Amino acid sequence: MKLNSMWRIVVAVAVICASGTTAFAAGRVFTSDVVIIGAGGAGMAAAVSAAQSGAKVTVLEKLPVIGGHTIISGGSVNAPDPERQAKAGIKDSPDLFFEQTLKAGDYRNDPAVVRVLADNATNMLKWFESLGLKWDDRVFEAWGGLYPRSHNSGAAAAGKDYIRVLNDNAKKLGVTIKTNTKVVDLLRDGNEGRVYGVKAQNKSGGTDTYLAKAVIIASGGFTANIPMRMKYNPRLNEKFRTTANPQGKALDGSTGDGIIMAKKIGADDVGMDYIQLIPFSGGRVIDYVGGDIFVNFDGKRFVNEGGRRDAIADAILSQRGQKMWVITDDQSIKGASLKTKLEKGIVFKADTVEEMARKMEVNPAVLQQTLDRYNQYAKDKKDPDFGKTTFTQTVDKAPYYFGIETADVHFTCGGLRISPKTEVIDLDGKAIPGLFAAGEVTGGIHGTNRAGGNSLAAIFVFGRIAGVNAAQLK
Repeated sequence: MKLNSMWRIVVAVAVICASGTTAFAAGRVFTSDVVIIGAGGAGMAAAVSAAQSGAKVTVLEKLPVIGGHTIISGGSVNAPDPERQAKAGIKDSPDLFFEQTLKAGDYRNDPAVVRVLADNATNMLKWFESLGLKWDDRVFEAWGGLYPRSHNSGAAAAGKDYIRVLNDNAKKLGVTIKTNTKVVDLLRDGNEGRVYGVKAQNKSGGTDTYLAKAVIIASGGFTANIPMRMKYNPRLNEKFRTTANPQGKALDGSTGDGIIMAKKIGADDVGMDYIQLIPFSGGRVIDYVGGDIFVNFDGKRFVNEGGRRDAIADAILSQRGQKMWVITDDQSIKGASLKTKLEKGIVFKADTVEEMARKMEVNPAVLQQTLDRYNQYAKDKKDPDFGKTTFTQTVDKAPYYFGIETADVHFTCGGLRISPKTEVIDLDGKAIPGLFAAGEVTGGIHGTNRAGGNSLAAIFVFGRIAGVNAAQLK
């Protein structure tokens, strides 16, 4: 074990236990070089990179399974990719990625952190390849991504592939992963000292101690914490579901635990009121721009389907019933949800526009006119009505697939303030010794609005960096 000043940690633990101020005196004590809170995409990327750097790593996950939001994602990952993009005639660079990410977030992002994302995204793709992942050759514009630099593994639910590859490599590298283990407190040596471990509830209900030279928080955002999200956006009450739990019948672990714990020991936060909503649980069955059309209950378009996610969400919420119809056709590349949505009657199928209009209860002539107008724009690659610029196809080949959509709470752009090295920053602007963070638990990367495909790119880039830096801490 390579813990810095181990005697200080042991003494500190003994003093705390003796004081009676904690519940872990009767629990077990474990030691690692690095402890990671959360086994989603960021946490697993951090675990693999820390282990590759020679550290003894323990990952603590409060849910019964690993994967977090990553495992249920469509899997769009943004990165400049000279080889694949060149084949498609797409010009890209880290500088362009940097500028577009800042612009998408209304320049409320931290430029130094965004620079790290832009400069390390391409190597992140190669790192995954070294772990055994095969990227599909297709490069596309993720929905809300604003530029064609998105990648996935080719699977309809590519997030599963990323977690599978990370988990396989974590096992090979000897990483310890404990599920049903909820971290409840960070351990810090005084108000200005080092973070040296965590307290966590075990499967039996007891509280154990995990000592380490570094802790990485990768516990996700707070989309599922209704009081917390309403604190920053009062309209996001219990009527709004999350995209990780659209039917309200599952368990969404993104309850802001890591942010709350870190703030208790002096951490700063940033951008907490930037909470993203997207249409997800209803009629939308593709994850890229250019293959579907959004219409209101009058059968008319009302928004640029390839625009910013926040602009689309606001447009949906301004429609009658705060809902819309999403229409695609036989030509588009459908996601993994199509079969289930058809079976549950969330998405419908029609062989003609007239049949579709009848099921939608809109005027067939109006809907046909809307589609004809849109399809001409798709052919011209120009949309004078709403400014859409990305078209992959017309929407005119039966059968048609369509369903009602609303806006679900999807992503919290705000969170813990971090340095470019993923160190957690305190209220005085200083790095908290021994504490790192990566993933949706952090803020400052996306500004006011996260571009589609940037989340997974960021959690993998910064998860990898956090793992390396935590492992190298002396």
